[in-house]
Amino acid sequence: MRLRLWLILILQAALVVLLAIGVKTGRMPLGIRGEWEWLRLGKTATLAWDWLALTGLGAAAYAGFVGLGLRSLAAGASGWAQGRWLAALLAAAVAVQVLIPMGAAPGYDLSKWAAVNYLPGSTGYFKVARQQAVRDPWRFLAEYPEWIRGQDSLHIGTHPPGLIVVQCILLRTMERCPALAGVFLDHMPSSVEVGFRAFADPDPQPLTAAERATLYATSLVTLLACAATVVPLYLLARAGLPAPAAWAAAALWPLVPAANLFQPDADTAYPLLSTSAWALAAWSARSQRGRNRPAATALLLALASGVVMAFGMVFTLAFLPVGLIAALLIGSDRSLSLTTRAVLILATGTGFLALVLGGWLVTGADPFVVWSWNLHHHARFYDEYPRTYSRWFWANLIELSIAVGLPAMVWFLTGMLVPRSLPRSVWATLLVLALVNLTGRNLGEVARLWLLFMPPLLIAAGHGFHRLGGGPVALAVSSALMGFQTLALQSMIQVVYPV
Repeated sequence: MRLRLWLILILQAALVVLLAIGVKTGRMPLGIRGEWEWLRLGKTATLAWDWLALTGLGAAAYAGFVGLGLRSLAAGASGWAQGRWLAALLAAAVAVQVLIPMGAAPGYDLSKWAAVNYLPGSTGYFKVARQQAVRDPWRFLAEYPEWIRGQDSLHIGTHPPGLIVVQCILLRTMERCPALAGVFLDHMPSSVEVGFRAFADPDPQPLTAAERATLYATSLVTLLACAATVVPLYLLARAGLPAPAAWAAAALWPLVPAANLFQPDADTAYPLLSTSAWALAAWSARSQRGRNRPAATALLLALASGVVMAFGMVFTLAFLPVGLIAALLIGSDRSLSLTTRAVLILATGTGFLALVLGGWLVTGADPFVVWSWNLHHHARFYDEYPRTYSRWFWANLIELSIAVGLPAMVWFLTGMLVPRSLPRSVWATLLVLALVNLTGRNLGEVARLWLLFMPPLLIAAGHGFHRLGGGPVALAVSSALMGFQTLALQSMIQVVYPV
């Protein structure tokens, strides 16, 4: 068994090194040439080797920490002890995801916190909030179903108004509380200030203090949401796996390349909501086992799962397949009667509709009209930017593997060798991803678009790791390799600036 572990770790190291060489030399394409490719860093981008060394040490320290956590949990930790380790993991996740970008080339380090949500070509939500929505947010929301009709097939046209609303709330808060805005600006890292000078100062309409504080706060919220995904991920894994396997799954998340490279894009925050919805659904089913009638706890958890998914739908229609995964997760639990499964799925749908209809009542904006136009604009995208289905079908799978992290995907494949023992959340996610890929709903950019579906893949990785008897050293080595892959990729490619 120990020989197998070391062979797997050597394979992981070899794959990571080969990937780094392939990207560095340009022999590995970053997409499909002539259709879409992620950008490479310009030749003028130079690494700050002292900061890169520091971030490498930080990633190594994190790897050591997760190894210690696994040793403690493997010895048989109580519920309270698991909670303490999970809280420590959350703090460590925040720290390592702040530290990793510090090792990037100047202009691509934390300075991107000033650019990603500001530059219209990257997202565009702040520009809409700044120029149109902040003056009268309620009127803007009420007229959104008509306004969205005339938008493009890119970010704005294919999304509900949630991100614009968040920008409005933060901007109005900073304008009304200058002291709070001052706190954010006074504690802003110097690299973020450099980013504002580089990207925002040339603008004919310079940013106010409140606007700078809003953009910085947006980046902080995104970072915290992304890092906090470790909590529902651990809980989702614990619904079907022992504590050490769940710890391995959750511990890998903060080092996932996509979760770091796309910061502070909103897509990195969505996994918190998707994983929370699945964890609530999984525990609603688990709490019902051995009961003939639906218990109040199970119904409340199912309702909460639906509410979380409805909240996610305020931001992106990607939560439609999230709902399908939740339904499959509950519906495939054979330890429950068909009636109980139907009741829990109905409760989940009730929670979803309650928030959706409540939002419609409060804002006056018909969400179904908004979603229909979002789908219409999304369908237009591939008319305006044609993609070759057969090429992207396979390219998506390769990009997904790299985006999750090659060491994690090796453990994932190890877990797939014993399919019957995999948690239902993994199978439900794989089924939905297969449907999305087969139907061509996403032809490219899956490193970003499928971020909210990546956590269950780590559950399969944790299962594979635990099945082979992986210990603290093996988890620390895999984590360090994940960190190395992330640091290598961010030093060579660019994914969050406009093309």
